[in-house]
Amino acid sequence: MSAPLRIGMLGASRIAEAAIIDATEATGDIRAAVAARDPERARNYAAERGFESASESYEQLIADDTLDLVYIGLPNGLHAEWTARALEAGRNVLVEKPFAANLAEFDRVTARLEHSAGWAWEAFHYADHPGIQRLIDLVRAGEIGELRGVDVHMDMPAPSADDPRWSFDLAGGALMDVGCYAINALLLIGEGLGAAGGPVALTLDNARAETVEADNRIDAEVVAELHLGDVRATIHTSMVSPDWNFGLRVSGSLGEVVLPNFVKPQEDGRLIVRTTTGAGVEERVEQLGDVSSYAYQLRRIRAAVRSGERSQLMLARSRRTMALIDEVYTASGLPLRPARLLD
Repeated sequence: MSAPLRIGMLGASRIAEAAIIDATEATGDIRAAVAARDPERARNYAAERGFESASESYEQLIADDTLDLVYIGLPNGLHAEWTARALEAGRNVLVEKPFAANLAEFDRVTARLEHSAGWAWEAFHYADHPGIQRLIDLVRAGEIGELRGVDVHMDMPAPSADDPRWSFDLAGGALMDVGCYAINALLLIGEGLGAAGGPVALTLDNARAETVEADNRIDAEVVAELHLGDVRATIHTSMVSPDWNFGLRVSGSLGEVVLPNFVKPQEDGRLIVRTTTGAGVEERVEQLGDVSSYAYQLRRIRAAVRSGERSQLMLARSRRTMALIDEVYTASGLPLRPARLLD
């Protein structure tokens, strides 16, 4: 096994608990340093969660040459700026989704990759879990017959009114925060079902959005209709849902395969296959285990850092995800999220 990563973390955030704190417990990677807006908070966080040290600022942390990886779990609107700065400092970066506020800002960040000693990966951790690959394998094998449709839900109850995910200036909105998973998953499925000529193309047909009363630029719910090749695909994403629903369903001429919680399979590790036969509907449930998708992600990142791998496929998927987010906002009549990184 390769040597553990020394990880520095920007932002003492909610998502970092799962992505870094819990994940490093499973992988054995080292919580080396953390930085927060308030240095005192960083020191307390470091002491409580087993970091070796707390940095006095974000700038100090990314200047640390002993770090193998910088994790960026800041509010959405800060992702691009600090990913760019970390790349300029030669760091490897695992940045939370969404990678940037819009496609133009994404391209400004990735332009740094050409001259950086580091690389950047977007934290779509679900893609590293075996559940999504098992779903793709079953569809490819014809288990549910001819592909007929794909439906993805990314619905969650409302965050508090002061949550940065409701801030337009910080690149908030339902599509940015959770809907991006649905788009990325459709692209991943398109790659998995593609042939030698490349992935199955994902194209947008139409989209509509419901906005929040306090700011009509911010989407509370978005429904988008797309095509994955010739097959209908639908995305429903909400940050005002009464219930949690992170379900992915692929339908075919003979049945369907479902991941009830494809984003957090550690909380519901079922893969459900329903097929129709002469005897009626048959259901098979496969249990994919309770190992966290974040642990799978961190193991993959460690292997990439140690080998020097620079995945152009993942970067291209991230870019296409960002492009489709822009397309959905435009089709919905909403403005693109504003960039902070302008050069």
